[in-house]
Amino acid sequence: QDMACDTFLKIVQKCKRKFVIVQVGENEPFVSELLTGLPTTIADLEPHQIHTFYESTNTSVANSLGTYFLSQISLIFLDMLNVYRMYSELISSSIAEGGPFASKTSYVKLLRSVKRETLKLIETFLDKAEDQPQIGKQFVPPMMDPVLGDYARNLPDARESEVLSLFATIINKYKAAMIDDVPRIFEAVFQCTLEMITKNFEDYPEHRLKFFSLLRAIATHCFPALIRLSSQQLKLVMDSIIWAFRHTERNIAETGLNLLLEMLKNFQNSEFCNQFYQSYFLQIEQEIFAVLTDTFHKPGFKLHVLVLQHLFCLVESGGLTEPLWDVATVPYPYPNNTMFVREYTIKLLSTSFPNMTAAEVTQFVNGLFESRNELSAFKNHIRDFLVQSKEFSAQDNKDLYAEEAAAQRERERQRMLSIPGLIAPNEIQDEMLDS
Repeated sequence: QDMACDTFLKIVQKCKRKFVIVQVGENEPFVSELLTGLPTTIADLEPHQIHTFYESTNTSVANSLGTYFLSQISLIFLDMLNVYRMYSELISSSIAEGGPFASKTSYVKLLRSVKRETLKLIETFLDKAEDQPQIGKQFVPPMMDPVLGDYARNLPDARESEVLSLFATIINKYKAAMIDDVPRIFEAVFQCTLEMITKNFEDYPEHRLKFFSLLRAIATHCFPALIRLSSQQLKLVMDSIIWAFRHTERNIAETGLNLLLEMLKNFQNSEFCNQFYQSYFLQIEQEIFAVLTDTFHKPGFKLHVLVLQHLFCLVESGGLTEPLWDVATVPYPYPNNTMFVREYTIKLLSTSFPNMTAAEVTQFVNGLFESRNELSAFKNHIRDFLVQSKEFSAQDNKDLYAEEAAAQRERERQRMLSIPGLIAPNEIQDEMLDS
């Protein structure tokens, strides 16, 4: 029965149009016949099988209906938040009585599953509802204390990562309208989550990725809120981004690098451009070269190159009007930032690659400045340097060519798609089916 229900769900998803048109020899669409005989069809099914048959209640209905689910969720929303609050209190009291290990008991896990499903339903509805500002105004403010406040108050093991993805979805959906709420979100989730995920690279894997996805949503859509942060808070943000792209988990490292690119571009176009780059230009360059040359982060090569290209283009453009060096400690002034960065980079790489001669390093750095405006030439120049270095020469370097390999695979796939029958129907993307 489980297999039959799952198979039926897949058939409906893949062949949805066939259910709503009248087939040859039939008097009505199959969906009408299905609904008429529904009580008989589900009479012998278990509850979880009925949920699958209906494609799960509430969350999947919200997924399907979008804005039209508003009337249903409006009826249950405040009750859901009350249930969420009550279950949070039950979890907290259980952990207070049973100690940290209580969070691992089946009872607490069941309580937390209710909270997660509540968050998932709200996130699904807000994500699928059409972009109507009044929906955000109706649903976001009541969630601030029951959801955000609860996250901040809870023990680390009882914090739901879905809170982070929910607010990332809200910010991606309502964009600049959320700017005034960012400080509250930041205060509730930033420091406490950072303490959870920076102790090592293994604990709380779900929180890691969702935390950086939330940060990226804020950087993309609510950048003015980041400018209002204190210098200490901004340093925390930058340190967390650097920590993310140092991560050996590919998804987290890529999210951190994409977030860094957003920050660099946004600050370049802001009135705080000089202040920001005076504080972070050299640190970012040093950290990017560190992960670029350590052989553990090769999958991030494409994004490392984009960050370095941005830095070298910016310094060469003259967009930075204040000196990047510390005028109090550097014995003599440089004529411009380009000369300083050139010399700084040569020293940095000479230390990282002691087996290379000063002439080889200087030639590489000069090539970075010369090829900065042409991405493919810039990327090839860096790749050639890495492949020639002793650290990479004995390695499998296919990740350095991953972008080109993916482009070649996509060209081959498009060629095969253009010839009917070469690709099996089950290999064709869902959006291409049923059209």
